[in-house]
Amino acid sequence: MSRTTVLRRTRTVAVASLIAAAAFSLTACGGGESDSDAKGGSPSATANGTSGGSGGGSGSTGGSGEDIDAKAGSASGGSSSASRCTSDHLEAAWSNFEGGPDMEYDGQQTARVVLKNTGSTDCTMVGFPGVQLQTEHGQTWDLRRTDDKPKPVRVDAGGRVTFDITFLASTRDDDKKFAPDQVVITPPNEETNLSLDWPYGGALLDQSGATHPGTFVSPVSTPE
Repeated sequence: MSRTTVLRRTRTVAVASLIAAAAFSLTACGGGESDSDAKGGSPSATANGTSGGSGGGSGSTGGSGEDIDAKAGSASGGSSSASRCTSDHLEAAWSNFEGGPDMEYDGQQTARVVLKNTGSTDCTMVGFPGVQLQTEHGQTWDLRRTDDKPKPVRVDAGGRVTFDITFLASTRDDDKKFAPDQVVITPPNEETNLSLDWPYGGALLDQSGATHPGTFVSPVSTPE
């Protein structure tokens, strides 16, 4: 548009444009989910066994600890109006995914955890669980998270979601070792823990102080 044409605009059009721009600015600043909300709270866990699904808390709710098929029950992706899943209505167990880890294998592998909605209504979950590994001697290791973008998951009553603990087993005598005894889990945006015994024996390659360890946790997702 030429300079002459711009100068010919009427005062009414200019005022209307300013009003429309102001309205758009207000709309862009409101609503929406922040990146920190989508990731489900702080990434760390405390040393007293309170994992950081959302900053840590106290207490422990014991899961069944039994191997279960992650495909049993149901969960669906996407957002919903269902209430948030709470630890009081969740039960943790190990999945029989691929038959479970082989602690003599020296490559990266996966231990899969299943969270079951034991409540009578649907609920929603999004983010990373806090996961802390504990030895029988009181050592702790708060697992780092992947860079994956969490997606909201709707969990039917009786349905299940899963998350993976990817790890490196210790297979050499001269490794620095971390032998898990318990795994303390805090569901996303929760403060109450779910505890599972580590059922696979052996030890992990201790990379608890590493910047990019080979042991980490994924966000919750629908069962495959």
